[in-house]
Amino acid sequence: MSWNPNQQPAQGPESPQPQQPGPGYGGYRGYGSYQPGSGSPPYSYTPYGQQQQQQQQQQQQYYTYQPPSSVTRAASVFDPTTLKMDAKSEALLSYLFWFFTGIIIFLVERKNRFVRLHAAQSILWFGGLTLLFALVKAIGLIPVLGTFILALPISCATGVIVVVGGLSWLLLMLMAYRGSYFKLPVVGDYAERLAGLFMKKPTQPTPPTA
Repeated sequence: MSWNPNQQPAQGPESPQPQQPGPGYGGYRGYGSYQPGSGSPPYSYTPYGQQQQQQQQQQQQYYTYQPPSSVTRAASVFDPTTLKMDAKSEALLSYLFWFFTGIIIFLVERKNRFVRLHAAQSILWFGGLTLLFALVKAIGLIPVLGTFILALPISCATGVIVVVGGLSWLLLMLMAYRGSYFKLPVVGDYAERLAGLFMKKPTQPTPPTA
């Protein structure tokens, strides 16, 4: 029996057939195997530059700090004033002699909104208390009605007005000295609107001409 080197060895009926590697990695048809026409791919690839840009946008969205409105309003304390004085000192002076100094400061100061708010609040609040006090005292001067029937309620009302006026006077001067954008209930809203009226707008710098 002669041996031919080109002859292939005979394979039995049970000899295993060699398996062809699949399209997946290492012959594994799991993750990463994708055949055209079978639908959407199992995963999508995003370039690295685009991923970095998306992360920066998310960080800016999450970590962007927005100051509260109270801090923004309090910044007007450092704005220039018409009288070249400290804004807190001007605001305090607007309460010193009740609505009298409030009127003076409000008419003179045209630049600083913080000072104008306190001046307008002084006019409305202490002016209203003064009118109420004068009205109660006028009722007390009415014969019989004020001097006899309503004598006790009128005396109590005048006492309450004086106490409320004194305590609010100390509180408002303290808030003005501390540079607080403090507003009284109801009256403060009207004072804020009044402060914006007839206010001198800041001049815009003119661009240099070529």
